Amino acid sequence: MVIKIRPFKEEPLLIHLHMPKTGGTTLKNIITKNYGKRKSVNVYVERRVLKHVLRNLSKKRIDCIQGHMPFGVHQFFDRQARYVTMLRDPVDRVLSEYYFIQSIPTHKLHAEVVKMSLEEYQNNPSTTNLQTHYILGEKFGKSLSEEDLKKAKNNLKNHFLVAGLTERFEESIVLMKEELGWDNINYTKVNVTKNRLTKKEISKDIIVQIEKNNLYDMELYQFAKELFEQKINSLK
Repeated sequence: MVIKIRPFKEEPLLIHLHMPKTGGTTLKNIITKNYGKRKSVNVYVERRVLKHVLRNLSKKRIDCIQGHMPFGVHQFFDRQARYVTMLRDPVDRVLSEYYFIQSIPTHKLHAEVVKMSLEEYQNNPSTTNLQTHYILGEKFGKSLSEEDLKKAKNNLKNHFLVAGLTERFEESIVLMKEELGWDNINYTKVNVTKNRLTKKEISKDIIVQIEKNNLYDMELYQFAKELFEQKINSLK
């Protein structure tokens, strides 16, 4: 009798594009719990060595990659891939990031940011339109255009299985559970910024400045909300 050996069929690679200060660390823990530590790899490295790390990982049998990585990671893997991420109201994200860095002495930017006012920090080009830069995956740290925003929207619509919203975290996790067949979505919130001011406690002038400096993020976030509502409404 001839025994036919079925070829190994890999599941699509899950890529968690961990957007800074959006609840991504909590999401990372949920994903790790469902995929296991041996099959879920965390990639938090300097951008200059990211390609080298991804090339090495492409030779290994893993199910999931998580980290502060821009869109495009899938190009290093010869297999189907799907993305998930969390997006956040751009003003809230900037505020959370600023106060978080100031409150963590071990953070690599703490010594620099602790000397800055909120107004100075939000004017820093490296903090503006960060979510659009991540979803676009190109031109990190450089000026963006309307065409770049259009590309980022297309990436979000066509390549992200779920783009959750921090403000609707539980619904976002339920969506991911439904789409990916997760068993365990119990979680404890981690890396929550403490002793931070809310939007209502910040000068309106500074809020307006943050909105202007993050105009593309504002538009992308609104687009993400529309996609999110469509996903929610499609659930039975």
